Amino acid sequence: MRDGGAKETRVREVLRLCANMDEQAERLYGELARFCKDPDLATTFAQLARDEAEHTGWWEDLLTAWEQGLLPDIVNETEDLEQRLSTLYDELSAVGATQLAELDQDAMLALAARVEFFMIDPVFSELINLTEPARATRRHAAYQAHLQRLVDAIGRYYDPGSLAGLLASVLARTWQDTQRLAVQATHDTLTGLHNRRALYTHLPQWAAWSARYGHPLTVLLVDIDFFKGVNDEYGHATGDSALKAVAAALRRAVRSADLVVRYGGDEFAIIAPETTLAEYDDLTSRILTTVRTLEVTDERGRHIPLSVSIGGTVALDPAGSVPRRVDMLLASADQSLYVAKRDGRARVGPPVLLGIAEELTA
Repeated sequence: MRDGGAKETRVREVLRLCANMDEQAERLYGELARFCKDPDLATTFAQLARDEAEHTGWWEDLLTAWEQGLLPDIVNETEDLEQRLSTLYDELSAVGATQLAELDQDAMLALAARVEFFMIDPVFSELINLTEPARATRRHAAYQAHLQRLVDAIGRYYDPGSLAGLLASVLARTWQDTQRLAVQATHDTLTGLHNRRALYTHLPQWAAWSARYGHPLTVLLVDIDFFKGVNDEYGHATGDSALKAVAAALRRAVRSADLVVRYGGDEFAIIAPETTLAEYDDLTSRILTTVRTLEVTDERGRHIPLSVSIGGTVALDPAGSVPRRVDMLLASADQSLYVAKRDGRARVGPPVLLGIAEELTA
């Protein structure tokens, strides 16, 4: 369990504020459904309320997982984030003070649009991406469907050229722009994987979590063998196809909780929390096999054999330790990768063991 330090109190408050905002939105939509005289629109409001209840559950689950030590501290600038969320919550609460029973249909739809403008703030996308990268795509898709319900409802009652119709299109466009910017900031455009910026955001947090609770943390570096030769023989377009195929293979081979990153041109990094020394071989074996069995061809139908070399480090420090530095974790994985390449490639280097893991093989 968490020990209740100042930063931890703020992290808890950040997650609690997110849940409270969705609870407030759920209440508002439920009231709109109750007072709306149009049955079709009332049904839409009721569905929006159910969506918000589900969103509240996301934050509650994250808060529970965080309090149990199953997630790292999700952000570093918690004080600024807490203030920003508090401001949003106050604004949303002020919206909720409206006498809902007295609103006509137009005012109800305008109120719903105002609520969603608060809820599409980029901070929520950033938090979802940080806390649950493996589920982020599904969560964003669920919210987009939620938002589209409201946009469609406005479209059924107002002409696209009207002020309300314009408001709906602006709402949808703002959400799309927010998502695109969030993806561009943290993802590689070619492969769709997380990028180095995401790696240097996530890895310090997982290292701190590992050291604080004494849970194992594995970091892998994966390098495509002789990739320059693929580009030289088959062309860069085919090389790009090979990169995308390997990226997809890595995502299939790892667990949903693991984070796959495009680390360099033909090199990838994987953060694998809760992966022990005993599980290292299973994980790396799956990666080798999944890549080796890829069916990638060029524009002439020629098969392109692909393989990877893998290096890794397993950290298991006693609970309450000083977190391992990111550069140490990556350098240790790189040492292991060097051995794999030196010994012939298409293989796994022995993991570099840190902390208690070192003692297990002493």
